Amino acid sequence: MKKLVIGIVILVLVYVGLLFFVKSSSKDVVANEVAQLNNNPQISASVESESSGLFSSTAVINVNSAADATPILKIKQTQSYGPVLFTEEGIKLGWYFINADLIPSEELKQEIPNTIDANDLFDIHFISGFAGSVQGDVYFKGLDFSDNDVQVNISAGEMHVDTDVTFEHLVGNAAWPGMTVTGKNEDGFTMNSVKLDFDQTLISGNLMEGNAIYTGEGTYSVGDIVFKQANNFFKMENFSVKGVADIENETSMNMAIEMKTDLVNVAGEKFTDSKLNMYFNGMDLDVLKKMGEISQEMQQAAMQGQDVSAYNMQLMNTMMQLAQKGPRIQMKDTQLITEDGMIKADMDIQVDQQKMDPNNPMAIMMALNAAFNAEAPEAFFAKKGMSPMIDQWAQMNFLVKEGDTLKVNATYSDGAALLNGQPMQGMPGM
Repeated sequence: MKKLVIGIVILVLVYVGLLFFVKSSSKDVVANEVAQLNNNPQISASVESESSGLFSSTAVINVNSAADATPILKIKQTQSYGPVLFTEEGIKLGWYFINADLIPSEELKQEIPNTIDANDLFDIHFISGFAGSVQGDVYFKGLDFSDNDVQVNISAGEMHVDTDVTFEHLVGNAAWPGMTVTGKNEDGFTMNSVKLDFDQTLISGNLMEGNAIYTGEGTYSVGDIVFKQANNFFKMENFSVKGVADIENETSMNMAIEMKTDLVNVAGEKFTDSKLNMYFNGMDLDVLKKMGEISQEMQQAAMQGQDVSAYNMQLMNTMMQLAQKGPRIQMKDTQLITEDGMIKADMDIQVDQQKMDPNNPMAIMMALNAAFNAEAPEAFFAKKGMSPMIDQWAQMNFLVKEGDTLKVNATYSDGAALLNGQPMQGMPGM
């Protein structure tokens, strides 16, 4: 018994010692949070209060608008110290566990119906592992209210993220059943089965500063979207977007965006199996980072009511720099299936860097090579009363008729543009 008591005492002493070590390892968590928040130029964060005990601590962080110091929200959090952590998801091991509440400002609360507890919309948990990993869970509790004869039902949702304190690697997913807005005469809006998955690795910039560049994959999908107002009707089924980014070499990256949907119904006209695939290859990393920095500065200036025309000019100049690096932009396997047949198109734009002259921006006109092809069933346009216009465009070589199919081929190379094999004179309506 004596040995058992001694063993328990030693174990308790070891745990308390480890507890103090954990506290010393995590004592700057709040300060680091505030520092990370302040990296975002659009907000300003500060610690309102902080208290610390042996097993846990509490803190209140104020988040205001950086432009005019208008309060946005308060972050009230409790931080428990490991190595043994008692969480809402059970017992876990780690340095610390944070439970946070978001309290909207009084101004924001005025925009929220009185029947809703604005202080209890989210459950937010973070746990820090021994290897420096951070697991985050965000739970939205949902909303159900009426406003001006409109019933709003917003489902509960959740998001889970695995990362680290520097946000170098982000892996996560989100799921949201959706929302329904119901008005008079069956008017309304619904969105169902929203999902998000991502696996990203930071290669440049800072996430909190808004100029981060990541490689990896991400997918976003929606089961269906329906909108109805009077005689206006829109429906989309199984919409998804997939983004992929990877490093081409030390100075450039490739990006791909693939969009598709099973059905689009606009006022009774249906389009099925629609796809749009865009590929951006050879994008210069330094120029992309510069564009992100300018965009952030422009947003901050706009929030402060400043003139942003100078930033627009900077963005245009930076985009020119991006073009001078010789990227390639492609649109492939793009299609839209109508009741009359398939509409499809492809595009290929490339800049020959060997023909570029940094001292002569107009040299890009000689370095640019582009090709565009499209075809569609003539019946699709004939049903819309466009046959006379189609005939006129065919006579002017703006399009070519091949049987029941309309085709367009446009190319640009060495400063010369061809439309359907002939020098381009102008476009319809010009």
